[in-house]
Amino acid sequence: MTVAANPISVDWHTGTATHAGPLEAAGLRIMRLAASLLAPLDSFGFSYVASLVGKIFPSDRSVRLQIDADSSFTFPYGDRYWSRMLQPGSRYEEEIEDLLIALKSVDYAFVDCGANYGFWSVKVTSERFGQHPAVAIELDPDTFAGLQVNAGENGNRFDCLNRAVFDKDGEHLDIFGDKHEARTVAASDAGTARHGSVLSSTLDRIVADAGFQTHGKVVLKLDVEGVEIKALQGAAQLLEKDVLLIYEDHGSDRDHEISRYLTANETMRVFGYLKGSFFEIEDLADLTSLKTNRRKGYDFFATRSQFWLDQLAGLIAGQSVSGPNSAELRRKRG
Repeated sequence: MTVAANPISVDWHTGTATHAGPLEAAGLRIMRLAASLLAPLDSFGFSYVASLVGKIFPSDRSVRLQIDADSSFTFPYGDRYWSRMLQPGSRYEEEIEDLLIALKSVDYAFVDCGANYGFWSVKVTSERFGQHPAVAIELDPDTFAGLQVNAGENGNRFDCLNRAVFDKDGEHLDIFGDKHEARTVAASDAGTARHGSVLSSTLDRIVADAGFQTHGKVVLKLDVEGVEIKALQGAAQLLEKDVLLIYEDHGSDRDHEISRYLTANETMRVFGYLKGSFFEIEDLADLTSLKTNRRKGYDFFATRSQFWLDQLAGLIAGQSVSGPNSAELRRKRG
């Protein structure tokens, strides 16, 4: 993604667009309405609306979404994934946002694996989230260009790395997948379409090169489209630190492979989020009740660090509404 000299500016709080031509403004209104109407359905069908808008009201410009005074997020006009953010005040992955806001005052470094255009790196390094140091890793070269755009537009306050997170360093890996938000080096997860190649890097190498190896606390966001376990196998040194893992367990995986790996192989405890409340998942079978949509990925949190366990315990204890317990989830799954 490259940014045109005059991107369309949109205020995230109000939806007000400036510098948009008449056709572009019409397209933005349609996408904004679709995002609002389809939000209760987990945005099912929104990508088709955005694609249609891009054909009927074409534009090669970018949309710069002004999130806060010190933060903007840029993506292509008509983007099938990110255009849902045109709904004023919309929240993306609210479970991650609520957690990171709660941890604002904690001194941690952020490792953003599968950064895409850098949404979470932009936020974590902002004043509202605590201005934490961050490195953003994206494997797809075209998407990486968009990541660099967002780093530049936000004062280059986080580093960018074009690598595939893997269990070995320096391997040339093929990239698969038609959608930029789902590019992967796992061929079986994305069909046979190949989109170039990329060098691999382990998390231990990434953390060392970013200068985070001496940083006491790390929040690791791991969204690498089917190679999470491979990525963790290259993180032996990192996992000895105080690490809080944010990861995706996809709704289509009824065996909950990544969650089982974390509990069995890495002796981590897993936490979830539902209706504004965090809670510990005591039985991984309960994930079946939480992962109700086979089309989407679900974010969970895991750690074996006593520091992070204490932080999560304090967060849960301070909630006005408790999350579901294991008995309630068992009843839900029948």
